[in-house]
Amino acid sequence: MTTTETPKYLYKILSYRNWQATLARQVVAVSSEDDAFVHFSKEDQLERVLAKYWSEAPQFVVLKIDTGKLQGDLVYEENRSGSEKYYHLYRGFIPFSAIKESTITYRESPYYCNAQQLEIVQMGHPVLRQPARTLSTAEILSPEIQDLIQSMKVTMKAAPGVGLAAPQIGQPIQLVVIEDMDHSHLTLKQLMEKDRHTVPFHVMINPCLYIEDADTSAFFEGCLSVPKFLGIVPRAKSVRVECLNEHAQPVVIRAKGWYARILQHEIDHLNAVLFIDRAPLSTLMTEENYVKLWKEKTIEEVQKNFPLSSKELTNSR
Repeated sequence: MTTTETPKYLYKILSYRNWQATLARQVVAVSSEDDAFVHFSKEDQLERVLAKYWSEAPQFVVLKIDTGKLQGDLVYEENRSGSEKYYHLYRGFIPFSAIKESTITYRESPYYCNAQQLEIVQMGHPVLRQPARTLSTAEILSPEIQDLIQSMKVTMKAAPGVGLAAPQIGQPIQLVVIEDMDHSHLTLKQLMEKDRHTVPFHVMINPCLYIEDADTSAFFEGCLSVPKFLGIVPRAKSVRVECLNEHAQPVVIRAKGWYARILQHEIDHLNAVLFIDRAPLSTLMTEENYVKLWKEKTIEEVQKNFPLSSKELTNSR
């Protein structure tokens, strides 16, 4: 640890997506590049860092951080290249309360359509406990549903989330949008453990879910309609979904791993089921405690502290 006096403020640069995730949390959501430690810039380093690493980013956010509120060990040391010293935060995190200022830079619009961003209804709203009705072909092709799909797409991205079901925006209809493309907040180890891969944007209407692999896996899940809480949820490892797309054409989706989990979570919404209905009560926790205590643990390490019975492990439907 250097004896240099720590500046009162340091700067942290985030992607726009991670900033949106931060707004829904009590801690700053950092990328997988901050896995070993969280990188910071001093004020006189900021311009060079932006020019070197963020010149092509369509949007980014610069946070002014009060160093007195950081949690962990702040070290002033040479970068791996050895060319210059930077502040690195080890074994810690950035509380939301440490943010003094945030400056968002848009080089282009964060969304590529002019659709309206919708309000996501929260747990306790009756629509989340009401089975959704199917849509007719005429309804699917109507301007109202086509506009709703675009608005749901914008709302999902802004949240940010990887899936959004129509009941979550107050519409009791069997319509889901899904996209899982940005994994910058995850390490390679986490991606492999979760069997998580990129999933381009697509629409599911009137889906029917079929379990193709009776084996289950258990991981933490959260929900845009149940903010600030997570729980361990067992899900089938492999599923098949028969549905219609936004053109009212029949589609068959076969998915495994994290994609299968997303499909099951969103289709649950259409059947008035929330993830908290499937997570054993002993595993429910605040997002803040998840980040502080369990985020870097493997699911096997977590389950040593939250052992699930064989019945709980197979409760995937």
